Amino acid sequence: MNYSKKISTITLLSLMTLSYAHCNNRFENLTYDYFYSDKSTVSVNVKRVIASDPQTSPKVLKILTHDKDTAVWLSAQENLKIKD
Repeated sequence: MNYSKKISTITLLSLMTLSYAHCNNRFENLTYDYFYSDKSTVSVNVKRVIASDPQTSPKVLKILTHDKDTAVWLSAQENLKIKD
């Protein structure tokens, strides 16, 4: 595993741990830039996990509905439908 993937994994696990107490607002603090900036190292697999998590915040799900990976945006859309 290369250095940037390790950092991404550690960051994601830290965010998951910190956001556990915020039931339906998991990953609330993630931004568009976190996922899509030129310096972003977030893998497609990480985005798939976040998009399919039923506790992911609607704000983050809306960001992920525009992803170029079909599995990511479909999961995000389905999760948003469940929350409505």
